[in-house]
Amino acid sequence: MSSSFVTHGRPLLFLDIDDVVCLNRIYSGYDVIRAVSGDHPHPDDVYRGVFDPSACAVLKEVHEAMNGDLRYVISSTWREAFTLEQLRDVFGRTGLEFVADALHEAWCTPIQSERGERAEDIRIWMNAFHRGEPFAILDDTYSGVSLKPALVPEAGHPFRGRVVLCEEAVGLLPEHKETLLNALQRPMEAEARRATTFLPMNFEMCLAQVG
Repeated sequence: MSSSFVTHGRPLLFLDIDDVVCLNRIYSGYDVIRAVSGDHPHPDDVYRGVFDPSACAVLKEVHEAMNGDLRYVISSTWREAFTLEQLRDVFGRTGLEFVADALHEAWCTPIQSERGERAEDIRIWMNAFHRGEPFAILDDTYSGVSLKPALVPEAGHPFRGRVVLCEEAVGLLPEHKETLLNALQRPMEAEARRATTFLPMNFEMCLAQVG
């Protein structure tokens, strides 16, 4: 792949699922696994109830505010339990068909042999596939703990101003939209891009995962 850095392209949203749109109140990812495998007695109820309607509505508002000009990369652990085809089907059945239709060709962050931190997974993906597009990271305070340094204004973190961490069991809220939209309309600075660079071995790992 070319190493050239550009400042245009469809914006990217790195999307976590649990505690963002799936609040695990009635149904969880485990129920979706059972529904997908045909092992749940009420699969239609699972698809209707697994994602929080309010959180999904906020995500859709972000999508529409960008005129649908987004690509999504799944950073959630759901990428370990479902294939691309299964996730597209789940999104289509749960009101997130706009996500299914806009998944990036490299649709998920890499799954490492030893589970890495969320920030590291995203950096590895970006080292392999990012071409300067604006981006935002949507995660939660538990799985996204490695992203918390990006929330410190004076830290100079390469993801500064681009991270939203939802509270557990609360999920995506309307007040999160401003941060997401600001990030999705702001290309990444070249200096921050260089700060995300990882070794070639991780590049190969990422290619193997999404290819």
